[in-house]
Amino acid sequence: MSLPNEICQNTDEDFSLTKIVNGGKSRCLTKNVFRRKLANGEEQPRKYLIYSSSKKSLFCIPCRLFGGASKMATEGINDWSNVNKILNLHENSKEHAKSQVTLLRRRQKQNQIDSLLCQQISIEEDYWRNVLKRVVAVTKKLASRGLPFRGTVEKFGNTNNGNFMMCLELIAEFDPFLATHLSQHGNPGSGKTSYLSSTICEEFIDLMSTEVLNHIMTEIRMSKYYSIIIDSTPDMAHIDQLSVIIRYVTNNGKPVERFIGFLPNVGHKSEDLENAIMSKLEKHNLELKHCRGQSYDNASNMSGCYSGLQARILNHNPLAYYLPCAAHSLNLVGVCAAECTREAVRFFETIQNLYTFFSASTRRWEILLSSLKPGAKVPKRVDGTRWSARHDALMSLCGGWGDYLNALTTIEESISEKPTVRAEAAGIKRCLNRFEFAFMSVFWEAILERFHSTNKILQSVEIDNGDVTRLFSSLISFVKALRNTTMFETYLDKAKEIMDESYDNDRQRTRRRKLFPDENMDGDTILTGKEQLKVETYFSILDRVMVELEKRYEAYDSVFKKFKFFFTLKESSQEQLIESANYLQQCYKDDLEDVFATECLHFAELLKETDTKHEKCTLSNMLSYIRSHNLEAVFPNVEIALRMFVTMAVTVCSAERSFSTLKRLKTYLRTTMQQNRLNALTILTIESDITIKLDFDSLINSFASIKSRRKII
Repeated sequence: MSLPNEICQNTDEDFSLTKIVNGGKSRCLTKNVFRRKLANGEEQPRKYLIYSSSKKSLFCIPCRLFGGASKMATEGINDWSNVNKILNLHENSKEHAKSQVTLLRRRQKQNQIDSLLCQQISIEEDYWRNVLKRVVAVTKKLASRGLPFRGTVEKFGNTNNGNFMMCLELIAEFDPFLATHLSQHGNPGSGKTSYLSSTICEEFIDLMSTEVLNHIMTEIRMSKYYSIIIDSTPDMAHIDQLSVIIRYVTNNGKPVERFIGFLPNVGHKSEDLENAIMSKLEKHNLELKHCRGQSYDNASNMSGCYSGLQARILNHNPLAYYLPCAAHSLNLVGVCAAECTREAVRFFETIQNLYTFFSASTRRWEILLSSLKPGAKVPKRVDGTRWSARHDALMSLCGGWGDYLNALTTIEESISEKPTVRAEAAGIKRCLNRFEFAFMSVFWEAILERFHSTNKILQSVEIDNGDVTRLFSSLISFVKALRNTTMFETYLDKAKEIMDESYDNDRQRTRRRKLFPDENMDGDTILTGKEQLKVETYFSILDRVMVELEKRYEAYDSVFKKFKFFFTLKESSQEQLIESANYLQQCYKDDLEDVFATECLHFAELLKETDTKHEKCTLSNMLSYIRSHNLEAVFPNVEIALRMFVTMAVTVCSAERSFSTLKRLKTYLRTTMQQNRLNALTILTIESDITIKLDFDSLINSFASIKSRRKII
């Protein structure tokens, strides 16, 4: 017979039933009896003891099993007044020691009567675990890359059996174990076990996604504070998918943004969005009171200050400050600037028409490619909402201006082309040869280059509200510096290097308005072409950009002001530092203690003595410094304040990136994919850094414990 490694001691029984009254005093069995206290104060469990609820007595299992003659083996003891004394005597007896040794020997498998059967079971278990390790490895790799699993045929040896079976066949070419398993169990048919079917693969996908999600939730609870990022998009099956991203701080003090799932067809009303978010947080046991930020795009149903989603979340938690997506806000500035004047609209329309003209015909595209010099770029599309698209289109134009004109001239003069095509080429060429167009290309190149570089930084996960505020402030200063006559003349000189200075307004007849009998033209101002370009185009665009930037800047600066003193800890006076720290402490009364100002003074002195000149002065670096030097116990409130600030989300780019993964996973060939499987695959793909670290043995153990299996694992 085989013996279990652990014996149930019945410690969960009701020991109050063992009460015995002796000499007017009552005694009963307690759980302390099951632990032995040594002379040095340490405790060891008495694993040999077992409580009998029927006899209300304690027995020694080894002695009772192997013929012990003591009372602990035959009748049991219930003298609770002297129980420790009796147990100490029994533990030191030769009979007990002999029984313990016998029990340990019987537990060894080679001494069991079923040792051969146990050995066979162990070999069988190792075999199927080795099979599953290879299945898990393939599943992890395919899921982390976002690749499809199944093909049209689920048979080994078929060329249409999908990536999952193909990878197993590839491994089998170099792995004799898997090759043997495929030859014996490759296509077993229904009712037989191989652990290579699509059903097993789907179970492991669910298990791994659950493990990844549990890992993320554990990190969020350890961090305590978090922010929510929300955005939505329709998928290939025309289902509106709401992406939910959680931003928090890891143990190293750096912020991360983790994807936790798509919510299908939630609706676009703020009330529906609120219910969906609250249900999602409640499902994962995330308390809304620990939320310290929310970031969405600028849609009114989300950003509305009265009935938008951010206002509804603020009603539940006033400390969940809303910060609009910085990258999206900067793009909106670009849209407003590109549509504020007639000349700006005409400029970008010409670039778009140039791209459309050549891309609409393979013949025209071939003529364009033959006209381009080495290194020149083809025309690019001008998107309506992205700085990067306008920047790329303009850079292509500036690099291949002459080549584009040559291609248009070739098409215009070609007698084989239709008259409409030749006329369209002549019209676009005429627009490119305008001096105003040359000036706009030089002017917008300077604007777009700065804004494009800033926009790329704003899409980073590591960026925080302090970085956004300073970047917006620098852009405002940059635009103000451009708004002077000197810079206008500089751009004019650059435009003159491209073509001769000639303005459309100077070539046109001056329009005179109709005068009434008592009026004259003395008070009217007639602008020259240069003056009109300067006043109505150059200054108008810069003014519009400046106004839009300042309006967007206020949303970030209002929150940044509370934490701004952290950036000037070394330079601030004690009075200023205490005043700013006390104000922040009043804003977060439930998070920061009254000694917060004192800690800030101490932390400022520490920074003065520390050489941090080579590091960027950000709150994220300060938090990392505290974590890396184990100073949380010295500056607990400072660490909390920094953690809350770094946790605040300022961009929804992680949600936008999840849409890219969605487009790759749910293609037109996979539109019938169920929502649970879509979420599982998306989590494994987006959070691939966690997926590839999953432990094989723990996954197989979870797989084996879910339900009864045909084979022992």
